[in-house]
Amino acid sequence: MDFGDQTEIGEKGINLSGGQKQRIQLARAIYQDKDVYLLDDVLSAVDAHTGSHLFKVMKDGKISQAGRYEEILVRGSDFEALVAAHNQAMQLVKSDEGRTGALLERKGKEMFEHGTIGGVESLEVRLSGSADMSMEVLSDTKRIGDGVSKLIEIEKRETGRVSARAYRVYLTKAYGWSVLIVLLISQVIWQILLVLSNFWIADEIPADARDSYDSTKFIVVYAILNVASCFIIMIRIFLVPVIGLKTSQLFFFQMLESIIRAPMSFFDTTPSGRVLSRFSSDQTNIDFMLHFYMGILLGTILTGIGIVVPICISAWPTIILVIPLGILYYSYQVFFIHSSREITRLDSITKAPAIYHFSETIAGIETIRCFWKEKEFMQKNFNNLNSNMKMDFNNNSANEWLGLRLEEMGVFVLGVTGLVFVILPSNLIKTDYVGLALSYALGLNVSLFWNVWMYCTVENKMVSVERIEQFTNIDKEADYIIKDCVPSNWPSVGKIISKRLKLRYRPSTPLVLKGVTFTIAGGHKVGIVGRTGSGKSSLILAIFRLVEPAGGEIIIDDIDITSMRLHDLRSRLGIIPQEPVLFQGTLRLNLDPFDAYSDAEIWEVLQKCQLDKIVREKPERLSTPVMDYGENWSLGQRQLLCFGRTLLKKSKILFLDEATASVDAQTDRVIQELIREQFQNCTVVSIAHRIPTVMDSDEVLVMDAGRVKEFDSPSALLAKTDSLFSSLVNEYKARADHLQ
Repeated sequence: MDFGDQTEIGEKGINLSGGQKQRIQLARAIYQDKDVYLLDDVLSAVDAHTGSHLFKVMKDGKISQAGRYEEILVRGSDFEALVAAHNQAMQLVKSDEGRTGALLERKGKEMFEHGTIGGVESLEVRLSGSADMSMEVLSDTKRIGDGVSKLIEIEKRETGRVSARAYRVYLTKAYGWSVLIVLLISQVIWQILLVLSNFWIADEIPADARDSYDSTKFIVVYAILNVASCFIIMIRIFLVPVIGLKTSQLFFFQMLESIIRAPMSFFDTTPSGRVLSRFSSDQTNIDFMLHFYMGILLGTILTGIGIVVPICISAWPTIILVIPLGILYYSYQVFFIHSSREITRLDSITKAPAIYHFSETIAGIETIRCFWKEKEFMQKNFNNLNSNMKMDFNNNSANEWLGLRLEEMGVFVLGVTGLVFVILPSNLIKTDYVGLALSYALGLNVSLFWNVWMYCTVENKMVSVERIEQFTNIDKEADYIIKDCVPSNWPSVGKIISKRLKLRYRPSTPLVLKGVTFTIAGGHKVGIVGRTGSGKSSLILAIFRLVEPAGGEIIIDDIDITSMRLHDLRSRLGIIPQEPVLFQGTLRLNLDPFDAYSDAEIWEVLQKCQLDKIVREKPERLSTPVMDYGENWSLGQRQLLCFGRTLLKKSKILFLDEATASVDAQTDRVIQELIREQFQNCTVVSIAHRIPTVMDSDEVLVMDAGRVKEFDSPSALLAKTDSLFSSLVNEYKARADHLQ
């Protein structure tokens, strides 16, 4: 790795190969310096030379049974049977070396799977003198110190005021400006009617007209004002949630589409905690709070105006206080919002690491307990929570600071208003409105507080709109749908041509494929081998356009795949990944997620995968539940179910990305038999660690450092003693010698 032990590891080791993950886990175990080590198929994803070295180093320890290697071997244990099967496979390799034709085909069918090839570069351990080693460490330290491999990008944080664009996007996303104007007009009319009704009650009846005053008129006018007010407020009550619900739906589905359509580089550099934070807390703010607070803010602003205006009309000298109090009110608001807004942004940012760390801890709880690291992880979790709770505490403190000052301002206005009525002569002030003015002044402090607090709350909640907007505007993959792009029967032959293909994962990273050129004939079986970093899996990523090529072409049946829509390309190619993926739901949903096949077709596929008996024994049969990640199914069963999903598609081209690296021998044999029988007329491209899957191929593509090193039949490559493929086979033999 370019930056040694300072290289940043992505979420769930996303930037490590399977072999690198296994070696890091093994190194982590060895660092514990224990007497007994329990290793669970730790050599499945490493090449022969690396596996030989690791086995040689560890064989004097206690692996799965107490005792030395020789002691375990003579006890008639399962380990002895494993070694015997391995020796039998090696005899086939040695006897078949250099031969061609049917013998190679038989070898591929009969060899046992224990033994790996390709996938991880050789591990060399050099223990020279301490002085030489010190110089090497110093050199590495200097190189590492020059920079750190930064995979996870720092989360972007807006600063300053929430932009007017964010408000415009939120307010107009659902129905545009027209509905908002109706809402605003209804709120203004309601406030005017409310003030008029109060003045109507406060207006004193003249003494000379009390005997002839028509009380019916008074009641009717007051009733009309209140009925009209109720009708108008119902419009507001209806419009606010309708607009808010539609807006939140649009934000959610736009963000969901952006995440689903995002390129793989986005998930490499963005922890899941950031995504979960936006889909949880930020989306919750938009779903339940923002439209509610927006409606209250509009009401409090007009209510504040509806309080100040009657006070100024009733006690006109208080107009003198409006300007200085307005300036003071504005300064409090600005000072508070600058702090509160940034605290809210920091609260959202500090929440993501807590979510991410918690989910990672749950996923790896077995490993954490095995290594007695509960305290360290709990402490880190506490630190993450404390960082987030500090923001919450500071936000509450800022609210208290604002509330105290606005209460003082309201009390001051109330006192001045009362003093005006006491000091000024009665002929300067209409006594009818004394009670009205004092009642309004009494509620001014509450109105001022709610005005500022609601404005600041809306500003803080609008941060969620900013954050969701960031994820709705991320880079997307190529067009998903292009009409009439390819024939309905494409691909019909399965011919794959790569011309000078270049690939890099992100713009700032080096090329991982450097001018790869090859041609795979339709219906051929091709194995791809190579060490870690050679570009095997990257080639499949390029063909599926999970990463867009930086140059060159990939042509399948005379069509350049970059001109196709992604749905047509990916839906017509089959792939079996190294780690089988199942989703929570039913067995039928996992086999046929789009409900395109009948039950009879599904049962036929289950029979071919030798899973029909297992499924029939379950009472729900095809409705058998599948837990998250398929945890209630064994690893081999999950892999066979993924294979069944591919069989249903009847793809003309099948890719196997080390599909049998982590399964047992029986599952491997079932998969190899399915490939030979069900895909005999299809193109099969297999990334393989194990010799049988390579020797059963028509050609072998050997990759090294992002380039095609060799491409020929297994027999032709074995005939060349200086070929890279021959060296890989020799490493496999050398590893077997350690078992003999």
